[in-house]
Amino acid sequence: MDTDALVVGSGFGASVVAARLAGAGWNVLVLEKGSRPDFRRTQSPAYLRRYLKSASSRTLGLTWAEALGGGSGFYEMVSLRAPSLAFAQGWPAGLDRAVLDPYYARAERALHVSQIDAADVPRTGLVFARMLRALGHAAERARYAVRDCPGSGFCVSGCVYGAKQTLLDSYLRDAERAGAVIRCNAEVASLAPRLDLVNDLRARARRGDVDTVPLRWQANLADGTVVRARFVFVGAGTVGSAALLLRSRLPRMSAALGKHVSFNGSVKRAALLPADWPGGDMYTGRSHPGIVTYDFLESHGVVLTAAKALPIQAVTARLRLPGETARTRRMGAAHVEMMRLFRRRVLVVAAFGLTPGTASISIDASGKPRVGLEPSADLRAYELRTRALLDSLFARAGFTPLEAEWLDGQGGVLDDLHFSTAHQLGSCRMADDPAHGVVDADGEAFHYPGLFVCDGATIPGALAVNPSLTIAANAERIAERVLRRYRGVRPPALLTGDLR
Repeated sequence: MDTDALVVGSGFGASVVAARLAGAGWNVLVLEKGSRPDFRRTQSPAYLRRYLKSASSRTLGLTWAEALGGGSGFYEMVSLRAPSLAFAQGWPAGLDRAVLDPYYARAERALHVSQIDAADVPRTGLVFARMLRALGHAAERARYAVRDCPGSGFCVSGCVYGAKQTLLDSYLRDAERAGAVIRCNAEVASLAPRLDLVNDLRARARRGDVDTVPLRWQANLADGTVVRARFVFVGAGTVGSAALLLRSRLPRMSAALGKHVSFNGSVKRAALLPADWPGGDMYTGRSHPGIVTYDFLESHGVVLTAAKALPIQAVTARLRLPGETARTRRMGAAHVEMMRLFRRRVLVVAAFGLTPGTASISIDASGKPRVGLEPSADLRAYELRTRALLDSLFARAGFTPLEAEWLDGQGGVLDDLHFSTAHQLGSCRMADDPAHGVVDADGEAFHYPGLFVCDGATIPGALAVNPSLTIAANAERIAERVLRRYRGVRPPALLTGDLR
């Protein structure tokens, strides 16, 4: 099977590249490891495990989606531009917020991103906004990729109403309409160059008609199928992209592969509301509470947002009042009482921070991903400082901060510093040279012409906000720069809707 462009994955990076290249007259093949999602309004663990995957160590847990559309089917649809400070986290020279802004705007149009109306802020968000304003801080309504949301509260299990704007409704739809072929349940096991990428001048072609570039790459699928391509765009997510390239064992690949992984420094704290405050509601309305504040970005390096959790998510922590022993709330009537309070009388605040990329992704003997994080003294100080900030806000507003035991996947207590996130970035990060990253500012791998990475793996550092919009914007930029160098040979397709 031959193609101009093989796109591995279908998430916020891969789908953008697939749509833009197909629309420009390229032959595009998209291979997605997961299946086409059958969204359901459910908390069934079996359903969620079908699409949501994880890897963890004692100090770090990462979650990602394996399904057509990647994480877009299961994210909370929060779509925020990264603050300018984030671009000081090792981005290539000259690539900053101002450069990315036009591509942010393009992705926002495609995904119908707009600020949530005041009337649509969930109750938990209203409580958080009231707390911030009582303390003299700004409370901003978040921006979402959504249209006509009924507020069912099951955003993270997949929107059955079609309100949440996924990649299935935008980039992937237009990629198919432009002629791209999309195959699900198709896992790429490894990649290999077919030609001498050092000495063969045709294999190193830097511009021209796409059909003049030789079929220089080969993808070996898990089922034995072989695909030959002129270009490969790896967009299997921060975990999946690194694992694929590690399995491929490309000898000149940068030693930065799998390193410098950031995790948005997520610190969460919970508190009981004062008795005279109106309650929130963890289980109704949009999954995200709709309110963020940037007031602590320069002083503490964090963006704060309220957080909600479905009951199945709430079991990852055992909450208790100050002074109570850990055993008090582990089971029985005391635990039941805390879970009863949790729905309406508990506020959870999450801090996302500009923490350095100190985690790593490797593979085991079977090629499956493993994650690692050795917390540094600076990271431990960041966690303590951020926790103290959140507890201080709660105390000043008259809330009662709660203690928490965090649990692993087997129900065991995590007794050391532990971060968990779906915002992992940077395992194949962009850089000015191969000593510091895997790909250049155009997303092309150093020493490997025609091999690109186009997803969150390229983002050099933590963003302090949900990363989906930045991933899409950067993929828009990468696709545009590729198309400036290589012309499609079919007539350009007329992209529909907001992708035009």
